[in-house]
Amino acid sequence: MASSKQIKDKPASCQTGRNSSTVWKYFTKDDSSGLTTVTCKICKAVLKYNKSTTAMHSHLKRHPLMLAPEQPARSSQLSVTSFMKRPAVTGHRRQQITDLLVNFIVKDMRPLAAVHGEGFRDLLQFFEPSYDVPSYNTLWSAIKHQYDNLRERITKEMKDQSVSLTTDLWTSSTMEPYITTTAHYITESWELKARVLCTSPMPEKHTAANIADRLSSIIHEWGINVFCTVHDNASNMNLLAIKAGLILPDVVKAVDAARRVVSHFRHSSLAACALKKRQEQLGIKFNKLQTDCPVRWNSTVVMLQRLFEQRIAVQSVLGDENVTKPNVQKSLAMRASQWEVIEQLIPVLQPLAKATEVMCGELHVGLSFIYPVIFNMISTTLRVEASDLGVLRSFKNTVRKQLETRFQLHSDNLTESIPLIACMLDPRFKHLHYISQSQREAAQSHLSSLLRDLGESEPVTGKKVRCEEDFLQLFGPHYQSHRGSAAHSTTAAEEILDFFLLPQIPTMANPLQWWASNQGRFPRLANLSRKYLAVPATSTPSERIFSLAGNTITRKRASLHSAHVDALVFLHVNQEKTPTTLSEENIDSEKHFPPPASRRDLATILQEEWLKIPLTTVQDLYMSFPRRIDAVLAAKGGPTPY
Repeated sequence: MASSKQIKDKPASCQTGRNSSTVWKYFTKDDSSGLTTVTCKICKAVLKYNKSTTAMHSHLKRHPLMLAPEQPARSSQLSVTSFMKRPAVTGHRRQQITDLLVNFIVKDMRPLAAVHGEGFRDLLQFFEPSYDVPSYNTLWSAIKHQYDNLRERITKEMKDQSVSLTTDLWTSSTMEPYITTTAHYITESWELKARVLCTSPMPEKHTAANIADRLSSIIHEWGINVFCTVHDNASNMNLLAIKAGLILPDVVKAVDAARRVVSHFRHSSLAACALKKRQEQLGIKFNKLQTDCPVRWNSTVVMLQRLFEQRIAVQSVLGDENVTKPNVQKSLAMRASQWEVIEQLIPVLQPLAKATEVMCGELHVGLSFIYPVIFNMISTTLRVEASDLGVLRSFKNTVRKQLETRFQLHSDNLTESIPLIACMLDPRFKHLHYISQSQREAAQSHLSSLLRDLGESEPVTGKKVRCEEDFLQLFGPHYQSHRGSAAHSTTAAEEILDFFLLPQIPTMANPLQWWASNQGRFPRLANLSRKYLAVPATSTPSERIFSLAGNTITRKRASLHSAHVDALVFLHVNQEKTPTTLSEENIDSEKHFPPPASRRDLATILQEEWLKIPLTTVQDLYMSFPRRIDAVLAAKGGPTPY
């Protein structure tokens, strides 16, 4: 007879009868201490055992994949149990996973509740059974740590740089007023940067004085040198000028009629299906009709363009009494004159929409675009033609007059305006062909005065320059400088003259790259260019925070503290777009992951047990598990992100 000690050492599955519960596959029994306990083989948790498997069944719900039906054994494949055998999480790896969770929250603008959800916990438990999701306080501490580090780095980057600010006032979904401030500057390596500095509540009235006070405190807090602040900007003035044309009575009637037709097809599934069928019959490309947004006038252009493109199929469906009731046909009928107005409006609105889009660019030099684009629009797109309808002539004249007034095109101050100075400092547009000779001379004279105000700065010195001067002395006129000139300009006037004697570079070229190569030749103008070319043409970069912060302050996160909102927006916008991954030594080892054959078994199990996990969550988390992502996404039917 076996001794009692031998009985105790037997596996629990051997002690139970052949009809024992399957949970004993995942637990071992221990009664050596007088108190009978069972230990989970997966996570090593210890439970009390009172001759009932209920507690064990409840515990196994934390490991749902382990209860999946077993697959027939194959010699070339690993079992799920062997798949789950992973080494314990080290302190270094634990910190890496925590950092990835923070990045998951920040980059995708997710609430903290996302990592504490049951589905997400189960998913993480499957990959790292011994990793516990940190508490809310721990996660916020990690977010604050990233915020402090990034803020310190940006502060150093902006030190001694000329900074331009854009601001935006917006209201969250919880009706809390906020102000967002974005800094724009050019680094020492001639990179244009846009950094969100602050997103903070602003309950006081949005007067100019209150906004100025708030900006003063932000400038003092960050210790930056501010060149200018963009508020009533190019895109707003462009918007107002175009809207002045869109509110003309005949234009309003045509646009409203188009909007009613589009709305009908967007709200009637019967009409939408009939339109798709009619497009197939006519051999027309299937494109859904697009509604416009009241606060985005360029969406009206898209709506009109799409409707006119589909007009034959649309009119065919509206004329079909089996699809459209007679009273609806009557209310939606568009006159031929309205179609004609739309047809002539589209070629005029499209260039204006493209101009607005170009001016709203965040990471390219846009301020120098303003006057070349506006003058070109006036002389081409807005020029009245003999074939224009009366309503189109009125539209062109109205928009042209609005642009001339709002951009002060005929003002004596034009030659001293910041956009025109930026245009002169941009090697693509510096010759100012769109204004008169007298205006060009006045602008160049103003540029000379700006350089005099800066003082006669010495040419750039350094080892390269000294070496170049030595070679010039040795070879004389036979020496060709790598900058295209044998010597630096000695005075500001000579520097300006040499700069304007050079030909313009192509419009698609990067002016900052040109300045990076030529700053040694034109040191005074280069210093001035850092100021003017960093000024954005629009405050749109800050305005984009409205939609971004709307994702941050949802109803589920309405209780977020304002400091948390600031940290999340700051990190999301300012973080570099490089993915954070676990180290290769931790994730790319064959002893941690199964070969391809076993991944097929894993995909089968995931298909059966994990369809409740959103595909986006799977993709977000598994960016750090490249050896496993194919199986998971195959089970979910989604594309791999790598």
